[in-house]
Amino acid sequence: MKTCNKINRPICLFFLIGVIILSSCSTSKRLKYFQDMPELKTGTDFQMTKFNETTIQPDDILNIRVNTVDVDASQAINNGNNVMPGNSMGVVNNSVNNQMVTGYLVDHDGTIELPVLGKMRVGGLTILEAKEKIRTITSEFYKDATVSVRFSNFRVVVLGEVAHPGTYVIPNQQVSILDAIGFSGDLTVYGKRSNVMLIRKDNDGKAVAVKLDLTSKDVFNSPYFYLKQNDVVYIEPARAKILNADTSVVRYLGLLASLASVAILIFR
Repeated sequence: MKTCNKINRPICLFFLIGVIILSSCSTSKRLKYFQDMPELKTGTDFQMTKFNETTIQPDDILNIRVNTVDVDASQAINNGNNVMPGNSMGVVNNSVNNQMVTGYLVDHDGTIELPVLGKMRVGGLTILEAKEKIRTITSEFYKDATVSVRFSNFRVVVLGEVAHPGTYVIPNQQVSILDAIGFSGDLTVYGKRSNVMLIRKDNDGKAVAVKLDLTSKDVFNSPYFYLKQNDVVYIEPARAKILNADTSVVRYLGLLASLASVAILIFR
């Protein structure tokens, strides 16, 4: 019996080492992005979804700047960019800053009202279309008018297993799922990279939820790769995180380890 135990001891040791190595490899693979991307020294071609301009929706805030030969008229329009109450978290150059949100609030009927120019409908238009519409209306009163329009509240919410979950107001509208994850400090080791949930409200007010797999290059070709304002990104925790958070499971695992230690001492 003792001889058998002496023979089995090295086998058990090698088995234990093998389990540790396999577990380490599995964990390393789980943390990698775009695992199916070929490892080539030259460039790798892959399809990427086309960016579609975001359309203006009710409750959006638009920062509108108009310059005309009439300085007073320009100031009246530009000063109409009201400061919205409260601070929002803004992301500029990958850093989070407190900034005031200023602009014209789009009403529930999709309209805004500009000083001098009056009320106009911009809901459903892209930023470029709204810019051209405002420029056309301005040109009826003033010659050689220039107009700039941008979102003041293009925001996304990132929750779950990321370093810095929160709401991010972003100064540009071409924002991808990877940008949002970068703003939030990347996923933690417990974040499920193969099961990232994106929640979006469509134009009819219905919520749509989709799952994105960041371990595959196919995410670049997803119609949800680029985000829209008010999107919510949720990173689901891995089962290991849930087990660690469950005190009863931790207690049982500790008891099991103690029993295993006792058994080794008895049958050694």
